Amino acid sequence: MTRRGWVWLMVVFCLTLLVELPAGWVLRGQALPVAGVSGSLWQGEARQVGEAGPVRWQWRPWHRELEADLAYQGQGWRARLSGWPWQWQAELEALGPRASVASVYRLAGQWQGVVRLQGKGARCLQAQGRLAVEDLALAAPWSLGLGQGWVELDCRQGWLVLGRLALAGQHSAEVKADLLGRRAQVDLQVKEGAALAPLLRGARWLGPQERRVQRSLRW
Repeated sequence: MTRRGWVWLMVVFCLTLLVELPAGWVLRGQALPVAGVSGSLWQGEARQVGEAGPVRWQWRPWHRELEADLAYQGQGWRARLSGWPWQWQAELEALGPRASVASVYRLAGQWQGVVRLQGKGARCLQAQGRLAVEDLALAAPWSLGLGQGWVELDCRQGWLVLGRLALAGQHSAEVKADLLGRRAQVDLQVKEGAALAPLLRGARWLGPQERRVQRSLRW
């Protein structure tokens, strides 16, 4: 066998060892809480990863495809990635209600829709679709209606997340977040007597007589 053949054989052997490692070995060293891990990097599942769970994944590296299903805040989600790093496509789809692990706070709502991305290398060239939610509410540790809203992604110039949330007679909010720049602009208006107003005033986002909040956030 030629030298190139031996090198290729060793690469395949090492990759096979890597992906056949038990998934629990790989996830055990992560900072997020992880529980109930089984399977391998090729195909496996976890009862909990952070505040998400259950999580199931399937990786087909020779076809450059990765798919993951997870539950978060009572909602099922499916994520797909294929073709990376050359001509790649990614997709995030809302699947409907699904039992998920408990968390400190709890959101309720009916999400639907799908967002699709196309790109090349580290660049995202196009984003399509929208994720929309009906009857979004904070269910725990207390109850607070948040309303209807949507989220979109614009990747023509960076990674921008655009969103809107409104509840008739209560409040309306618009958000524009720059993920790469790690900053966001929030424009929020509340009606007189809105249930959200005391929380905003308690957080010193809203003055005693104010009805509108415009803030720049960084993280």
